[in-house]
Amino acid sequence: MENKKEFKRAVPYPKSAYLTFDDGPNDATDQILRILADYKAVATFFMLEPNMRRYPRTVKRMIRAGHAVGLHGVTHQVSRFYASKRSVVQEMKRTRQTLRRITGKDTVLIRVPYGSSPYLKRSYLKALKSAGYRMWDWNVDSLDWKYKNRYSIELIGKKVNRLGKLKVSPVILLHDQKETAAILPDILMLLKKRGYVFRKLSPSLSPVQFVHE
Repeated sequence: MENKKEFKRAVPYPKSAYLTFDDGPNDATDQILRILADYKAVATFFMLEPNMRRYPRTVKRMIRAGHAVGLHGVTHQVSRFYASKRSVVQEMKRTRQTLRRITGKDTVLIRVPYGSSPYLKRSYLKALKSAGYRMWDWNVDSLDWKYKNRYSIELIGKKVNRLGKLKVSPVILLHDQKETAAILPDILMLLKKRGYVFRKLSPSLSPVQFVHE
């Protein structure tokens, strides 16, 4: 969220940009996938379990297109998801099982709802790590969930520029929504003009995280 401290872990640099989309799939995702294909860009999608069940063809399309897929849980409700370390692990386990059932593919990449600060306790993170998951936050918040307009492009540009001076690759938080799809071509062009290559997250990278064990 906008008041989060942006922790800057060193994912590979120079000129790698990591686009990440939360909360899908939904009616906007196919348009996002078409735009990414047009610009030959890859991304990482952190998906909610009920949405995967509702849009299984879209999930399969993501994988066929070469994007990375990650888990975002089931409820997306603070009181339920963060009730205990067991609830945190169980929601990710259920989401992972659904992904396997729909696609035959597996992933250990996760992003917890609203990011790991302030709700994810260190003991919860330890439990997720023990279960084999790799938890990712971000270092560029587009605030597309809040503004839903072109102001997000300006924010991304400023934050990417700041990280570039620190030689840190941007991990950009976006959301599966029609407003983001509308500005996605301009976001992609902005990053391309600055020389960035689009890459997807993988378990081998050192995660950007707000909370640590």
